[in-house]
Amino acid sequence: MPLSLPQLTLALFDEAALDLADFIPGENQFVVDAVTRWVSNDGPWYLMLWGATGTGKSHLMQSAIRAVGDQKLRAMYVPLGQVMEFEPEILEDLESIDFIAIDDVHLAAGDKAWELALFNLFNRLQASGTRLAVSSSHGPQNLLLDLQDLSSRLSSGLICHLSDLDDSGKQAVLQHRAMRRGLNMPDNVARYLIHRLRRDMRGLNMIFERIDAASLSAGRELTIPFVRDVLGLD
Repeated sequence: MPLSLPQLTLALFDEAALDLADFIPGENQFVVDAVTRWVSNDGPWYLMLWGATGTGKSHLMQSAIRAVGDQKLRAMYVPLGQVMEFEPEILEDLESIDFIAIDDVHLAAGDKAWELALFNLFNRLQASGTRLAVSSSHGPQNLLLDLQDLSSRLSSGLICHLSDLDDSGKQAVLQHRAMRRGLNMPDNVARYLIHRLRRDMRGLNMIFERIDAASLSAGRELTIPFVRDVLGLD
């Protein structure tokens, strides 16, 4: 029997410990409020989040679905980049789910079979009353979809743009992540990381994971000399 999407997606959460309260909004408080209302079954049934890499789309998608699951409702997170390894038929028979979040919907652009599958899924979910959220690197008018009916559907709900955090917001994220791991990241260490390294949050989070693992292994506090040695910086 082929693997079903509900079975598949159970293992695809990258940040099991993160929730909506962990998201540092910066200028994105409107987006966080919209996601919170969506989780609470308030506001439009369909929500789209779009923004550049590292703006927190996956964090919000996963956290929203986790919050729905905590309410004992049926919820599913669908990371399209991983699900597209399978045939688009894997999106069939999802109408019994209460809430579905599809991450990185832009990856389907130009793939006619997946565009059609998403179009049909959108229609079925709307008819069944399932609440849908999607994320994308671009707004619905700039997705370069071949199927214009899908573009129209994706434009029909509440469209929210996520702005990148400024340096103070990125510093707050790094220090919050460190605190959750039982680490103290001084201000000067956080500023050093932001100023010396890639400044998008995805890259900074990957670097933080390296530092956290090294700190745990060595039993060292986070200082600039320690961080510099771990990362091989001059």
